[in-house]
Amino acid sequence: MGKKVLCVGLCCLDLVMYCESYPIEDSDQRSLSHSWQRGGNASNNCSVFAEFGIPVEILGTMSNDIGGQFMKKDFEQCGICFENCHFYEEYESPVSSDWINVQNGSRTIMFSNKNMPEVSFEDFKCLDLNNYSWIHFECRPYFEEMKKMIQLIRDWNSQKENTYIIVSVEVEKPILEMMEILSLGDFVFISKDFAAMCGYNDMVSTANALCSTLRPEAAIICPWGEKGACAKTVDGSIVVSDAYPPEKILTTLGAGDTFVAATIMAILKGKDLAEAINIGCKVAGAKCGMSDTKGLAKLFPFLS
Repeated sequence: MGKKVLCVGLCCLDLVMYCESYPIEDSDQRSLSHSWQRGGNASNNCSVFAEFGIPVEILGTMSNDIGGQFMKKDFEQCGICFENCHFYEEYESPVSSDWINVQNGSRTIMFSNKNMPEVSFEDFKCLDLNNYSWIHFECRPYFEEMKKMIQLIRDWNSQKENTYIIVSVEVEKPILEMMEILSLGDFVFISKDFAAMCGYNDMVSTANALCSTLRPEAAIICPWGEKGACAKTVDGSIVVSDAYPPEKILTTLGAGDTFVAATIMAILKGKDLAEAINIGCKVAGAKCGMSDTKGLAKLFPFLS
């Protein structure tokens, strides 16, 4: 087994309800079907990597309650390493209730985290960084801890001659304090919600404006749903990809996480940034026609 991709971030239990239409307030109706799924951005990223046979590990915080046991079993079944996750007895698993409108595939998410701590620097510094080629951070409200984690990687890289851990960060939540995270990654993924908070309403304007906050030789990537995605490369060029929706959208749940993972995989395979975001859009589009990530690798064998 080669070096792993490490994803740092949320693990939560998803209760997914497939509905004929978006529920009316104070109504009582049946869903068409439901499922328990392992969720959270970083957890979903790992599912995509594992589907394509990429060695992958999750670093998150988990409970030993029923939700945590469900997620642990699912990680095992998917071949995702979780040996460095911090398991708590005293806290409950975060939970999200995801309502899927089968008419258009939209997903409405209600998230609850009563008390589960975020990943700490103490958790992170116990890792053997020799095991990883790429570390991806889902930006969450633990900025100071995350900055220390990335600085540890930078210090480790500076001491090595023939190896380098690539750092990527996903800035999704519209939280102003996350602006300082943009300068930390080699690849920085910016969401529409964060861009809107910054005052930008299209992906090219976002990439052009926020690239000035990046570290030298970093690239910014802006996935934009049905509009596709764009990126600004280290030489200042803007590259754009169309979206590739399936014939029928089942659900957009997890599509953004799929884009991030597929784009990283393409870069690891040596694709340039224009090709990488195009592949990311194609894989994410295919995911919108599926309930989960199982079967994606058969559609895109060149990524495996």
